[in-house]
Amino acid sequence: MDDYKETSGRESQAEPELIDITEFLLDFYHGVIKLWWLVVGLALIFAVKSYFSVTTNYVANYVASATVSVTSATGSSAQDMAQVFPYILTSGVLGDVVAEDLGLESVPGSIDAEADEGTNLLTISVSGNDPQMAYNVLTSVLENYPKVAEFVVGETKLTVLDETGIPSDTKRVEVIRGSYKRGALKGAVIGFAIMMVYALTRRTVKSKKELKKQLNLMDCGSVPYIRTKKRKKATFNNSLSLLNDRISQGYVEAIRKIRIKVMKEMAEKKYKTLLVTSSIPGEGKTTLAANLAISIAKQGKKVILVDCDMRNPSVAGVMNEQEKHPGLGAVLKKQATLKDALVPIELSSGELQVLYGGEDDGENTKLLGTKSMQALIQVLKKQADLVVLDTAPSGLLADAPVLAKYVDAAVYVIRYDYTKMRQIREGVQALAMSGIHIIGYVFNGDNSSRSRGYGYGYGYGYGYKRYSSYGSYGRYGSYGHYKNAEKGSQDKDGRVIKD
Repeated sequence: MDDYKETSGRESQAEPELIDITEFLLDFYHGVIKLWWLVVGLALIFAVKSYFSVTTNYVANYVASATVSVTSATGSSAQDMAQVFPYILTSGVLGDVVAEDLGLESVPGSIDAEADEGTNLLTISVSGNDPQMAYNVLTSVLENYPKVAEFVVGETKLTVLDETGIPSDTKRVEVIRGSYKRGALKGAVIGFAIMMVYALTRRTVKSKKELKKQLNLMDCGSVPYIRTKKRKKATFNNSLSLLNDRISQGYVEAIRKIRIKVMKEMAEKKYKTLLVTSSIPGEGKTTLAANLAISIAKQGKKVILVDCDMRNPSVAGVMNEQEKHPGLGAVLKKQATLKDALVPIELSSGELQVLYGGEDDGENTKLLGTKSMQALIQVLKKQADLVVLDTAPSGLLADAPVLAKYVDAAVYVIRYDYTKMRQIREGVQALAMSGIHIIGYVFNGDNSSRSRGYGYGYGYGYGYKRYSSYGSYGRYGSYGHYKNAEKGSQDKDGRVIKD
């Protein structure tokens, strides 16, 4: 409970976390690596959407134009003609004359005029959605404009210098090309905005310095990041286990250092049971628990490893155990003896036995907080120098905190750049409330230093199934199962029996 109080005090007095630019850029970089497909996908989606939207709704605008020289009996310039032109248009006289000339009720499209400054040149343009009609209107305007303008500026003569003829749609390709470019840009901007949000909200732990500020726990050591080789089929030869002869020496040495710190604390306090947990799935708790048990056993100790994460039993995967064995649930429900359920692991020295998790029938996890489980732990303590228990994530479920009531000490696994500090605090506090002594934390997959490990794994070797194996229970959903805990003890054959 002292760990919990001190941790809570630190949390309540913690200053607001400021955004570190370097960390933000690093998070953004990781976001680019992780979410690049999202940017590309959104760019393609918006480009295609914009393309089809424009091509479906596109209406061609044909422009027929002619450049003419202006000669006026009164000396009016082209600029004067251009200034008068809007008045003639708005008066409706020219439109009526052109419509009557073409046999139409009104002029389709629009008519405009622009003068070249310093010259007597005037450009008259007619735009519309029909190329032939636009040209016919232009021809009628050139023919009838002098007649209409005569009443305003006097006798005028227009000499055609150049004309487009029947126009074609020259902007279609440009408009369509611009549409999918704009769509792609919009999608990319949205994708990068999502990355920015990802970088700002991720705030995962990337150094022990952060943990030291926030947690009043001992640093038990780091497990280096292992550069892995992707393989189509996972085999034991590329697994992250100390039983694998091909595992890197850097990894072996990291586990050895953790073992020394943990065993020193256990020996000083005469503890015999050790619980290993984490905040959320995927942090490598099962791999660490198994390798820690193997490392301790190789020192000539008798060790029993128990898979208590019965919703997502993973110890068998780390140990490369292909056969099915009676699991923890079967022992607690008196369906198998402890002797039959314990599976010996062949080592060069020492003695290691494993009690696997077995198959979850939906009822096994209800037994973790019972007197039967407590009695089983007592029996295991008599049979071994150390009992290591791998449990469900403390920050996700109540399994670890409830089981911790019967265990001496705990080690908390935190994976580099994976878990948020809030999740770590919640998991540690939930565990500390049980009264268990938390020895410290292990920083797993540490990629913050220059020292890197090189292994043959096909991943981190964590063997997790994300949250799917835990989702139906809720965060503390399993507490209710322990209210009706059964009282139990062991018979001479190792079966758990009710009192």
